[in-house]
Amino acid sequence: MRLLLIDDDEVDRMAVIRTLKKGTTNVSEVITAATAAEGLELASREQFDAILLDYRLPDQDGLAVLQTLRCGNFESGTVVMLSHQEDETLAERCLEAGAQDFLLKNEVNGRRLLRAVRQARQRYQIQEALNRSREQLLELAVHDPLTGLLNRRGFDNAMKKELARAQRSDSTELALLLLDLDDFKSVNDIHGHAAGDLLLIEVAQRLNTVIRDNDYLCRLGGDEFVIVMTLLEHEEQAVELADRIFSILQQPIQIGTEMADQSVTASIGIALLDGSDDHTEDLLRCADIAMYHAKKTGRNQCQYYSSALQQLVQSRIRIKNDLSVALERNEFKIFYQAQFNASDRSLGGAEALLRWQHPQLGLLSPDVFMPIAEETGLIVSIGNWVLREGCRQLKEWQLNHPEQAGDMTIAINLSPVQIKQHSLSAAVHATLDDHILDAECLELEITESAMIEDTAATAEILSAISHRGISFSLDDFGTGYSSLVHLKQFPISVLKIDKGFVSSIENDDKNKRLLIAIIAFAKGLEMCVVAEGVETKEQAEICTQYSCDRLQGYYFARPIPADQFEATFFSG
Repeated sequence: MRLLLIDDDEVDRMAVIRTLKKGTTNVSEVITAATAAEGLELASREQFDAILLDYRLPDQDGLAVLQTLRCGNFESGTVVMLSHQEDETLAERCLEAGAQDFLLKNEVNGRRLLRAVRQARQRYQIQEALNRSREQLLELAVHDPLTGLLNRRGFDNAMKKELARAQRSDSTELALLLLDLDDFKSVNDIHGHAAGDLLLIEVAQRLNTVIRDNDYLCRLGGDEFVIVMTLLEHEEQAVELADRIFSILQQPIQIGTEMADQSVTASIGIALLDGSDDHTEDLLRCADIAMYHAKKTGRNQCQYYSSALQQLVQSRIRIKNDLSVALERNEFKIFYQAQFNASDRSLGGAEALLRWQHPQLGLLSPDVFMPIAEETGLIVSIGNWVLREGCRQLKEWQLNHPEQAGDMTIAINLSPVQIKQHSLSAAVHATLDDHILDAECLELEITESAMIEDTAATAEILSAISHRGISFSLDDFGTGYSSLVHLKQFPISVLKIDKGFVSSIENDDKNKRLLIAIIAFAKGLEMCVVAEGVETKEQAEICTQYSCDRLQGYYFARPIPADQFEATFFSG
């Protein structure tokens, strides 16, 4: 062993050296120093297996030297304190400060001193191993094991540091970019979680290439990442970073051998530090609101947080919460809009249109709450209620007014979410049976978007319903993505021409020709044609002239509650 002895007493130094040489042959060299400064200088430039340190030195006490050794960059870590002073408190202070042992000089012999040095070295090695393990645990505690990025705890630590810096400098040069991959769940569902993990690793690596050196990149969990931008000179830098992210993610990604090259899109919410949002959770909440809005307005885009945006999201949350109990509280109403036979203007049917009588917000149209109902799945139970209530009302009219309502049909709208339910066929047939209603009286309306999702399964479900005689109508024809193939696959017997084709036919020859072509096309397929959005006498006459079968619109009647409908069309 190579030892460093720091002791100002020459007699004590020689005694320790003699003791070591008598007690063992394992000590190859003992280097001595008479002062703390000299000893620290030697320890800083040379490596020793252990340091024997006298507590009392002329320039500073041994405890101060020990603290310097522990705080500085010294290779020699093992320290044994030597003292003439028998003091338990002093010994404890030295051990707490990092010494591995404390020996009285008058009790030192060769064997004991050597054993103390060996044990001190072992204790030091154990301490170093524990410190390394602790550092590794700390590293794991703040880093995501999959991507190596900072995790939620690491993000919190970074935000605490940057918010404190911003407060000290009275600065607002801080922004959060919350990023969520679009439709990441489908990757896991189709290709497995291993492929999903590889995709996350690739995304993390790409994000690392576009952020600045002073920014923080973190993975909060799942497919959600957050970037802490510091030292912003202007707000546009946050949008510029978002643009770089969109660009780098658009480059094709190859994951394993089973996934073909594909690009990834993301929705990003941006929140800037201001005086009211001075906590991590405040900023993260604002960024989350903005990101949520980015997803709802088309994905693959970024949105800034604003107070108006927060009000919009809060309103949506309120609608979502209230919608979950609206059905059991009997808050839904059905308004009925009459449809007239074009040939003689007689009443041919009615379309059931859902409304929500909200206790505080008043009467709400489907545009306000239907997207939320579809997103949450509540549309299934709400749609079943509309089906039952519409059929019940028609049967009641037929019983009470057989002459006017005997041949009348009721048109019920189906959501694309409902159509995906295999229980839909049973629900429709059970409703007809419960109300003893002829199948020919029920018309179910679907949109073009419903036909392009899982075409084969949708066609199977609709066919199971239509075989009994129930008709299907294609709503808003011409505004979606339907094709001749779709019309061939699905049991469509009624074509409803969107009001956009009807609204300007009086003075737009091109729209008029389109209307004529659509009608001719439908007639060629032996379909019934309904013109929607008829608002003027001229529009009604043109639609009739070119062989529309039924007319519907404000020119004839607006949607009205059931009692008003009955009083208007069945009186007398």
